Amino acid sequence: MKYFAVLYEYNANHPRLADVRPAHREFIEVLHSQEQILGSGPFTDSKRGALIIVKLAEGSTVEDAVTIMDGDPFWTEEIVHKREIREWGPATASFEI
Repeated sequence: MKYFAVLYEYNANHPRLADVRPAHREFIEVLHSQEQILGSGPFTDSKRGALIIVKLAEGSTVEDAVTIMDGDPFWTEEIVHKREIREWGPATASFEI
């Protein structure tokens, strides 16, 4: 498998954030149910933003992850003002919540 860390930066006071959040969460939940997202959630420090861990098939590229995440309503509705997607190689991982 290939893993990608998706880092979002956004203004927590964006006037449309609350309106777009349900569609964003549905998008994330669909990918999670398809086992393409291992976990996601907001940062709780003063910088805000979010981290999403994407899991794709072996041979996938960062461009594949970009294509998938381009469908996120937070991205399409311009809630996110900065996004970074990087391949991640977990040495140790456990995602039990």
